[in-house]
Amino acid sequence: MSNWNHKLQELMKNKATLIAMGAIGVVLLFNPFSWGAQGSEQPAAAQKATESVVVNTEQHEMATYEKMYEDRLTEILDTIRGVSDAKVMVTIDSSEEMVYAQNDQENRQTTNEVDKSGGNRSVTTFDKNGQIVMTKKNGTDQPVLVKTIKPRVRGVVVVAKGAEEVKIQALITEAVQRSLDVPPHKISIMPKK
Repeated sequence: MSNWNHKLQELMKNKATLIAMGAIGVVLLFNPFSWGAQGSEQPAAAQKATESVVVNTEQHEMATYEKMYEDRLTEILDTIRGVSDAKVMVTIDSSEEMVYAQNDQENRQTTNEVDKSGGNRSVTTFDKNGQIVMTKKNGTDQPVLVKTIKPRVRGVVVVAKGAEEVKIQALITEAVQRSLDVPPHKISIMPKK
């Protein structure tokens, strides 16, 4: 029986140690800036979800997008009255942009100090860090995709029969502007020989 009492006393000692360590952990968890900071205000911690943007600049994917835009725009321009045999060249800055959800945590701590001569000094420390939000799909961690942004067009060159007329140039410019959201100063229209 004394063997059981001895084991029970050891377990109680370990249990008390575990409870004490857990209490210290809880204090640190809820107030990590209180240790060593004298005369400081409570830190303001804010956590919010923001977005992290990943831009893909692989040449193969960029060429695929450029070819897709060129084919679709050529098809559209060839249907405009007065325009025939159109050739289009589109250049883009990058392929599509993936926007991922991100948790940002901001911590602000203000410390007020008074020196011997009566002067006051206030020091504010601001820390910010973020982490991409992950989710499990089919047993693997994957980032949470917020949105995908189509590639930005850098410029467009159109060579077509009928483009020597000002009215036709205006129609081509409008078609390119509206279909690719490109400003007119990034569009060049040339008549074909």
